[in-house]
Amino acid sequence: MKINVIGPGSMGIVLSYFLRKKNDVSLVVRKGERDLYGNGLKLKLDGREEMFSVEVREDIGESDVTIVAVKSYDLENVFSNHELKGRVILIQNGLAHLKMEKEGVEKFYAVTTWGAKKIGRGAAELTGRGYFRVGSDSGRMDISFLNDAGINAVWSDNIREELYRKAAINAVINPITALFGVKNGEVIRSRELWEIASAAIEELERLFSAMGYNLEVEKNVRETCTVTSENVSSMLQDIQQGRMSEIDSITGEIIALGKREGMDMKVNSFLYESIKFLQKNGSKAP
Repeated sequence: MKINVIGPGSMGIVLSYFLRKKNDVSLVVRKGERDLYGNGLKLKLDGREEMFSVEVREDIGESDVTIVAVKSYDLENVFSNHELKGRVILIQNGLAHLKMEKEGVEKFYAVTTWGAKKIGRGAAELTGRGYFRVGSDSGRMDISFLNDAGINAVWSDNIREELYRKAAINAVINPITALFGVKNGEVIRSRELWEIASAAIEELERLFSAMGYNLEVEKNVRETCTVTSENVSSMLQDIQQGRMSEIDSITGEIIALGKREGMDMKVNSFLYESIKFLQKNGSKAP
């Protein structure tokens, strides 16, 4: 099977590593950067580091499926600058990718709790394996190629609910950990931080309930913080390293949903504006 993976970030490297074993995989990078990956790719997992190689290219060739593994804020560039067509799986945090459209593209969404972090150019570490769910607002596809590669994917008939649930969880954990410079577990261990989280959760539960979804946000936030208690959220990593975060795709999109439903999202708006301030002023969390 011919597969394009767009984006040499941590998830793009992880997917390329697993999928290459039984498929013809191409990793698509930015124009002018192909030669930077001439020494191969590296994945750290299970206490060892393994070098591997796939075709690295700057354009999209013919494929059976394309997996877009860039950050949400790079998604518009991908849709504008690449000849996307056919089956495309989008793996982004937040909700912005729900709005992306292109003629000839059949969109599928993936929601995953696999954890990975970038440890250098062309290098990533797999920090955890969770679920990997794929679905679409319309149509189906055979995802056996993911399972054959050891990714253990399942099809979801309620992918939009899955996307909303993960976005709600991220909207609580990510900005709070980024603002206060703490690991995920501190959100539920600290009385003060849980007060903030609870207020944000109350708004989120009211919003999604009005939209017809019972996401059990508090339960899922508690479970996620427990299971990933020692993890450093991606948003905290972004703030610490002076990078752009995905706050617009996560909290920004949720606030927009609130406006559409006529709801005032005061706490989530505070978290959103606080992260935007840190980004604008180049500040870093402790």
